[in-house]
Amino acid sequence: MPNIASVLRDEIIRLTRKEFRQQMEPLRKQLLVQRKTITSLKSDIDKLQRGIKALAKGTRKSGQVESAPTTPTTRKRFSAGGLRKLREKFGLSREAFAPLLGASAQTVYNWEQQGTRPRPEIIEKIAILRGMSKRQVLAVLDQHSSPPTKSTKRTPTKNGQKPPKKTGKPAKKKAMSGKSSDAAATA
Repeated sequence: MPNIASVLRDEIIRLTRKEFRQQMEPLRKQLLVQRKTITSLKSDIDKLQRGIKALAKGTRKSGQVESAPTTPTTRKRFSAGGLRKLREKFGLSREAFAPLLGASAQTVYNWEQQGTRPRPEIIEKIAILRGMSKRQVLAVLDQHSSPPTKSTKRTPTKNGQKPPKKTGKPAKKKAMSGKSSDAAATA
């Protein structure tokens, strides 16, 4: 007759394994799904890294920086001669044209001489100006020009001397060197 203790022990082991398999089966399925997801993500990362390397090599060869994905897909063209012709069409000097673009006159000169290239935001502004008439541009310039301020520059007098600064104190009169006012009147 079999030993009851060994039979009981074997039955406990069998039931424990059965219960363990029931608990582990959903976890195994979940683990397989996660492994597949991780594998697909790794392949996506590899593809993206290869794409970045290819773009980096492409930009080095062409010497141009690719535009960010948030910028519009239609790219505006820029030419130095076109900028100069646009400025001349409006009859504006570089100093008067520069505020329309938010740049300095020297920067506009550099763009016209092909020394530098404007940023994409400036190229957008140039494209907007291309669609405007001379009257519209002058109206924009009038709107942005500040009202004339009082000049602090002193104008010279008849004899070429600058007038004295106004300080709130009465001005001192200069005495003639070596002569009294009576002697000067008789002479």
